Amino acid sequence: MIKAECKSCINENCLIKKHIDKDSMQAFIDKKNAFACKTDQQFILEGAPVNGLYFIYEGSVKVYKQTDEESFQIIRFSRNGEIVGHRGFGTNYVYDISASALSDSVVCHFSTDVLIEMLHKTPELMFDFMLFYADQLQKSEANAKRFAKMTVKDKVINGLLFIKRKFGQSDGYFNLTMSRKDIAGFAGISQEQVTRQISALKKEGLLVVKGKKIGVPDIPKIEAELSKMGYYLEG
Repeated sequence: MIKAECKSCINENCLIKKHIDKDSMQAFIDKKNAFACKTDQQFILEGAPVNGLYFIYEGSVKVYKQTDEESFQIIRFSRNGEIVGHRGFGTNYVYDISASALSDSVVCHFSTDVLIEMLHKTPELMFDFMLFYADQLQKSEANAKRFAKMTVKDKVINGLLFIKRKFGQSDGYFNLTMSRKDIAGFAGISQEQVTRQISALKKEGLLVVKGKKIGVPDIPKIEAELSKMGYYLEG
């Protein structure tokens, strides 16, 4: 069992952490489970029974849907303090997404029964969850519309800029190392298209690439390559 104490957690954006000092929360915090996930380890399986929500204590995660036996569409990325598994919580009996760790991570889990009781007894937490769901729906709809209007090049550039904004960059490279397959899954295009676009952008000096590591040396310069339809994706 991994110790991931809510009181010592540094993720101030976590909805549980935000309300940790409320008396109504204390009885439920001890019922949380925390576990370690190695890179590429799956902890939510699409089609499996819903058993609660997951909160990223430390690390990074991809949330995705299988499109066929070999392909998948990445719905979103999650990092420290963010929620995973909410797409099926409260409405479905099975998860309609899968989730795997993109890096070694620590994940907290509250069972469905515990979380529902916690929400009932902590109105402030319930309200923040309502806002969270509304925000997620708005971003999902906005991104879907933007993707439909993007060229392949726009999708690759936007995907890379999104990853840079989400996880940051240090020493010239993104703090998250991703495979070409994952970038393709997020951009909604083929792996071959991603490889070609990254190679072209590298030749133009818009990207620096070292193995799986990618960096953007000049943000305004690569942004200028977006077409008029290359709207930014929302995180």
